[in-house]
Amino acid sequence: MLTANTGWVFHIQAVIFIVISLWSYNRYAKRWDSALGRYSVKGTYTRVDYNSAHSTYIVSYGYTVNGKRYVGSINRSIWSFSLLSSIEQKFETLKKEYLTGRTVKVFYSKEFPTEHWLNVPPSQLSVFVKAIRIPLLILI
Repeated sequence: MLTANTGWVFHIQAVIFIVISLWSYNRYAKRWDSALGRYSVKGTYTRVDYNSAHSTYIVSYGYTVNGKRYVGSINRSIWSFSLLSSIEQKFETLKKEYLTGRTVKVFYSKEFPTEHWLNVPPSQLSVFVKAIRIPLLILI
């Protein structure tokens, strides 16, 4: 009796594995063009802020895809700067590095424009990891 039930369990596991594999492939295939750098637009830096609660500087930017506006941000820890500089000096350095209105090249996924990368297209590995991380969590 136990072996008959075990056979069904393996069949169900195989079906679940196949469904999740196909889902992962679909997610991966839709994001592949972004790894090749096929879709990019020009965006602009919009502001630089300091978040004292998290001790980070936040650089905001925006870009438009098919008439819809998207925004993103870069978080930089205060520890990524020299410890000899004051918060104000670091803030001024970032404002010079990320001038408001300066253009930046934004690579995005055609299917999911909210997934984007600045200045260079993503690596093939990062696209693969993004595609399979949720299905793998479900599988586990």
